[in-house]
Amino acid sequence: MRTFAVFVLGATLALASAAYVPSTAQVKYAEKEFLHKQEDLLLLFRHLYEKDWNPQLVAYAKNFHFQESSELFQHEPTAPWAKKLWSYYEHGLLPKGEVFSVYEKQHREQAIALFRVLYHAKNWDTFYKVAAWARYYVNEGMFVYALTVAVTHRPDMAGFVLPAPYEISPYHFINTEVIQRAQQYKMQGYYGMEKVDGVYTVTMPSNYTGWYVHTNAEQKISYFTEDIGLNSYYYYLHTDYPFWLGGEEFGLAKDRRGELYLYEHQQILARYYLERLSNDLGQVPIFSWWTPIATGYYPDLQYYNGHSFPARDNYYHIVQNRQLHQVWDYEKRLRDVIDQGFFVLPDGKTVNLNTPESVDVLGNLIQANPDSDEHRFYKYVAMYARIVMGAAIEPVEPYQVIPSALEHYESAMRDPVFYQIYKRIVSYYHQFKGHLDEYTYEELYYPGVKVDGVVVDKLQTYFDRFDVDITNAIDIEPEPYVPGRYEGFGEIEYKPDPVVIKARTVRLNHKPFTYKVSLTAEQPGKAAVRVFLGPKYDAHGGQYTLNTNRENFYELDYFVQELAAGKNVITRNSVNFNGYVRDRTSFYELYRSVMAGYTGAQKFQLDMSEAHCGFPNRLMLPKGKKGGMPFQLYVIVSPYKAPQVTQYAGFDPVLSCGVGSGARYMDTYAFGYPFDRYIDEKVFYSVPNAYFQDVVIYHKSEGEL
Repeated sequence: MRTFAVFVLGATLALASAAYVPSTAQVKYAEKEFLHKQEDLLLLFRHLYEKDWNPQLVAYAKNFHFQESSELFQHEPTAPWAKKLWSYYEHGLLPKGEVFSVYEKQHREQAIALFRVLYHAKNWDTFYKVAAWARYYVNEGMFVYALTVAVTHRPDMAGFVLPAPYEISPYHFINTEVIQRAQQYKMQGYYGMEKVDGVYTVTMPSNYTGWYVHTNAEQKISYFTEDIGLNSYYYYLHTDYPFWLGGEEFGLAKDRRGELYLYEHQQILARYYLERLSNDLGQVPIFSWWTPIATGYYPDLQYYNGHSFPARDNYYHIVQNRQLHQVWDYEKRLRDVIDQGFFVLPDGKTVNLNTPESVDVLGNLIQANPDSDEHRFYKYVAMYARIVMGAAIEPVEPYQVIPSALEHYESAMRDPVFYQIYKRIVSYYHQFKGHLDEYTYEELYYPGVKVDGVVVDKLQTYFDRFDVDITNAIDIEPEPYVPGRYEGFGEIEYKPDPVVIKARTVRLNHKPFTYKVSLTAEQPGKAAVRVFLGPKYDAHGGQYTLNTNRENFYELDYFVQELAAGKNVITRNSVNFNGYVRDRTSFYELYRSVMAGYTGAQKFQLDMSEAHCGFPNRLMLPKGKKGGMPFQLYVIVSPYKAPQVTQYAGFDPVLSCGVGSGARYMDTYAFGYPFDRYIDEKVFYSVPNAYFQDVVIYHKSEGEL
């Protein structure tokens, strides 16, 4: 594929540690061959639950004889996985219409086999034939999961865009009554529909679970926990680093995946806590496995096959079963080994946990991923905890499951208990860091640099409206498949849906703002600048100590800056903060842009503005309060420390997040530095290259803004 690029380079190179989106401002434009593939890829996800939706896709599936394909069975390393997948197909593949869960071992093994066949397919043609075959014959959830992970990790698919998860399967994101209303509207002939941009469009209001069934105070922040952008972000965090994927072939260990796993969850908790403070909810509750769980959850979601997502009552009694005791055992082993400072492998080899770099070893151990040093004694703590807490319904048949919201990465963050579980897991991270020495003055100080002040615009948040395309939740009339009509594997024809159905949600947003950092440098140099947002007061209005509060600071921005000798003023606009992405383009608009690019009517832009690995820009600020809520900004300017592998080496940062490259990060500081360790306050407050600035966040109505 040939592309040409337009380069737009600023003076600042940057990277956010909350999400690690490549920060290059370069833009490329796709050519016709790329757009042809992009179109075909998009159509695989349309009307997911109707295998006969598109007759040409049906022809692709039926004309591809999987078991006779020399492209699969005579090509290494595809062959062994193709044999395994075909064996599953013949003797017990998860049926279509059943609920897929990556936490169910049989489901996971089948999904891995499909992923491997897709990942190792020798070229695009083979990849697409297998994908079309799987769309027709493989369980819908399993198909989407395996295909998404394969597209994410295949180097030759960098730059391809998948539909947003909430458009592929609205059932995991949109409340049952909205989807039910949409289906009724379709059955009644879309009475009263409006034509928008040449397409009949129906828009229906959608709300969060708290308005329908109020179970506890936690639902005050359901606008945050059930935000479709937030839940999509977490889903993609998993598809980037699946707990079952690893080894040298994929290179995930080069990305400090263990440390990243712990830090990402710590940052999610910190951001969640800021939202709790904005709603007077205070600390994330601590629970015990042996007493009733106070926080219930009614998800108000329903699977495509009609089963409801299991609900959990307030003061839920955990079933005392084998999985609960496994979780308890694994937790105790982790606590013990952290305090011990080492662990012993089955062959007698000792692994050190006393160095700062050992946090990566610990993270792998906790996630129990393939890059972990030990798999027998330390296993899936988070997975078993989610299963135990989810109150999932036990199935009759072995392949049937009815998982809770906690057991899907795209819906787990909706449940308040998710944050309670990860508060326990992140406590092991803090326990480990507690054994490291505090940062010394020399480790915090940047010689010759003094931050003189920080000025921040007025910070204002509000609720706006966003329309979600939920057309995939509606069955449409398929075009009949006529054997022999579509021979071979030609171009797929797409007839646009007769109607687009949207759910209008209300979600948190903020007014763009700017901050300026004024500093003095005695000589020119290259600096790493980190900006954190944290609470000023606790839930009771009391003053925090820094050590009590350090876990609650959320990394807002992170960049590398060239300093000139003398006075420097660094200006940053929230629109350009690193690690954040804008809202995803809807399927309809994306498809229209692809086709316009294909016909030459316009150029199709490739960049990282909607990268899957980014955190929603809308959610960078907590809601605050109508009369204003005090927070504090912390800025630290540190000497730049170059990474061992040059950033962006081995991948194109215009097209890819660089997962598995070992070149995602701009420096070698610990994630969360300098708040990651216990703080010596006399030292911390004395360095001149850091600065605390009080800020106030106001929550306004749209009308007021």
